[in-house]
Amino acid sequence: MNRRNIYSAVGLLLFSLAAMLAAILFTNFKYPMQSQGTLAFGASYRDGINLDKIVLRTRQGDITLHLQDNLWRVAEADGYFANTYLLNLLLTDLNTSVFFSQRENTPQALHDYGLLPPAKDEPASGTEIKTYAGTKLLNDVTIGKQTANHLFRFALFDNEEIWQISGHFDLPEEIYSWLLQPVMELPPSLIETIRFYQDGQIFSLGRKRADMPFSSEDGKKAKARLLTSALSNLTVEDAADTAGFDKSRYILNRRLEIVTFQGLVFFIDIYVDKNNETWIHITLSTTALPMSIVNDYIRDNKFLYDSWYFKISPETAKILTPLSLT
Repeated sequence: MNRRNIYSAVGLLLFSLAAMLAAILFTNFKYPMQSQGTLAFGASYRDGINLDKIVLRTRQGDITLHLQDNLWRVAEADGYFANTYLLNLLLTDLNTSVFFSQRENTPQALHDYGLLPPAKDEPASGTEIKTYAGTKLLNDVTIGKQTANHLFRFALFDNEEIWQISGHFDLPEEIYSWLLQPVMELPPSLIETIRFYQDGQIFSLGRKRADMPFSSEDGKKAKARLLTSALSNLTVEDAADTAGFDKSRYILNRRLEIVTFQGLVFFIDIYVDKNNETWIHITLSTTALPMSIVNDYIRDNKFLYDSWYFKISPETAKILTPLSLT
């Protein structure tokens, strides 16, 4: 074999080795090299201006967040307003989460990473997120457990690939967590008068200054800390609009009237059914001479209460009674 043929053979061998190495690298790393660092919810980000529905499929059921009149609402709660804080966290994750590292998809991996389909009795199931622009499905991703270092989440994509992705993805499974909570935040220092109407009787407490204790009409001091604390952070379990609330099932058991030093009045009508399930309806009003800020407050906040009924827990129902003041 002459020298030229030797050089040709060596060159061909090196080329073949290079081609083989390139093929191996391309096969093993093509997709990760293209995806690592790119947006995990890319379609939602690109069509974000038209994003108007997010469906969370959890072990407890579906939670549908939909955009209506430029406000996000919860469909399963008759369209009551969505929790602004949680919604902002979720939208931030959808717009910023990126691919980090791919993992092999095996039955054991789906279990270990918490990526099984959402099921009530399956602790290893994840939360499926579907995003839409109208009827167009943008992304379909199941979010699983956090990684050991808490920096990433395991995620299963609709192409059956498992990835570690960035983002917090704080996704409560209960519908009430996604409602705008609390429905009432009234600092105790603002309350001047507490008045219950029940069974034809009126139970009233009042004070002249915020630093004074409450007293009944006959001058006896009363403890109102339990009630005022509840009103400072009043959370609910469900919401229903007028059409969705079957008032025939309930009786108007009592009314709570709260008057502030500024002249703002909260009327809380308390409805109870035969099983002691309790719902409330809140109405905003004013005293005869309210401060100017009161009318502004009512104008800006009455939409949160008009035509809405709220289910409260048994514990809260016990507090919203005259007995809590004794």
